[in-house]
Amino acid sequence: MNFELTTRLNNYLIENKLDDAIQLAENQLKDIPKTDFHKILNRNLKHLAEPLTNFLTEFYQLAEKEIEVKAIYSEMNGFTINTDLWFIDLFAFTELGTLDDLDWLSDFEISAEESMVISGFEDLQSVYENIEGNEVMTNRDLNNAYEVCELIIILRLQELFQESLKIAIKNDLTWKNIPLFVTAHDSELIYEVKP
Repeated sequence: MNFELTTRLNNYLIENKLDDAIQLAENQLKDIPKTDFHKILNRNLKHLAEPLTNFLTEFYQLAEKEIEVKAIYSEMNGFTINTDLWFIDLFAFTELGTLDDLDWLSDFEISAEESMVISGFEDLQSVYENIEGNEVMTNRDLNNAYEVCELIIILRLQELFQESLKIAIKNDLTWKNIPLFVTAHDSELIYEVKP
């Protein structure tokens, strides 16, 4: 994992500079000789903003019937190894933790009964599916592109949630003020979504 880049990106996320984080990651990828992972450049998931808003609204309404929701966490599946289907899950909490200690994220009270499929990057799913582990490990440029692309996909997911939050605020949805955290499975790149 590119720890230096991840640290820099996390610093941007803490400062709510998601666009700067995306730009930094894309610039890093552009500096690597071209691979199939470069297909991620200048693409996003914003076409899913309305469906995600509906997914979050339905989840929040169901969760609120059982608990007082203090935070929502979303995690994308381990998409680099689970290439057949990319999706997100939602979790609700009665207590709000901090980004300094993420252990609280395992103590959710309610999880969504269904996942939301992430569509639009199917060509990248195929790239991850067809890549040989040994090839990534022995080819430095390919390994770097693999890792940076992974970070960009997570950032684009976080951007999608930011778009959804903007819709929630615009439409005065009930969950608009609930802290919302987003990452992918086993990733240290976590974002507290802010407009």
